[in-house]
Amino acid sequence: MKISTTAILSIFSFVTFSDPSNASQEHQELNVHRGATRVLVEKRKKANRAVTMWWVLFNKPSECMTNPDGDVKCGIDDVMTNAGAGTNNPEIVIMNASGGIARKDGFLRLAAALYRTDSCDLDLGDRDGIDQYTWGGPSPFYTGSSKGWCPADGEMTEIHIVTRDHGRKTDDKLLQLTRFTDPSCSQRGGPNLCVDNGSVGFPALSDTIVMTKYMSHFAAFPPGCADDPVSDCTADQEAVQLSAGNPVTLILTGDTAQVVAEIMIPKV
Repeated sequence: MKISTTAILSIFSFVTFSDPSNASQEHQELNVHRGATRVLVEKRKKANRAVTMWWVLFNKPSECMTNPDGDVKCGIDDVMTNAGAGTNNPEIVIMNASGGIARKDGFLRLAAALYRTDSCDLDLGDRDGIDQYTWGGPSPFYTGSSKGWCPADGEMTEIHIVTRDHGRKTDDKLLQLTRFTDPSCSQRGGPNLCVDNGSVGFPALSDTIVMTKYMSHFAAFPPGCADDPVSDCTADQEAVQLSAGNPVTLILTGDTAQVVAEIMIPKV
């Protein structure tokens, strides 16, 4: 459970005096206590959280509806619409790329490689998400077989990168760094909020290329969403979202895609 530091700090604010030497000992002790409480609360704000990174592949971007006339045609609307309808017209694949634990200042560098799939038939582990697995996102997209990076006929795969916050590290940090929903997640009865916190999409490309774009918040949790009366976004979900300006570099070389993301995790 997360505790609002805003509420705590509004109660335990500093007490100041024009001349501390004239203040009563009781007030001086109260001032020290309140000041120490504020320092303690501030120290509890940490950014060294567990984060995973995911390949989100749209193997048939011609079926995307988020931005059909743009260079990047696909997005979260295509994921949620298809998941809700039990369809997968854009041939979406969500699979594990990497994971890490941010430094205390919030910096985290993640790197991963992906290889084109000739068979279009990958086993990504336990379909029910109990034993180890490497698929992610809505469960309808993984039926026990995944296309992987396998462009539809006449198309090129549109590659997106999504990061997911798994909260402070636990004794199950191996699972935190390798699963979409690990045992520490509230969805599994654990203490941590696990939520997507950043995303970036690249246009469908076939040539050898190096392209850098900048990742910010996950599309479902824009700044201010917690105050929006028609949004389901909570203050805790908004608090862990990435700010703008996190560079993500995609390198395409033949049948290989590599990605390097350098991101700053917020202190919460």
